[in-house]
Amino acid sequence: MTPVAEKFEIKITENGVSIQSGEGVVLDFTAVEALMLLDILKNEAPTLQEMAKEASPLPMRVQFQRTDGPG
Repeated sequence: MTPVAEKFEIKITENGVSIQSGEGVVLDFTAVEALMLLDILKNEAPTLQEMAKEASPLPMRVQFQRTDGPG
């Protein structure tokens, strides 16, 4: 079995969010910037899901659900 390489790592920090690629590139976002990015990704989710569906040779469905209450 081939080991799986991590594509990226996401960490919640005291300043916001840090995303590190497998190649070591780090993107740091303040809390406000991270929320803006999250809003953009939520709005683009249907398009991204369709793109992923078309690109994948296997049937795949990813669903995110909040576990910290309504919202």
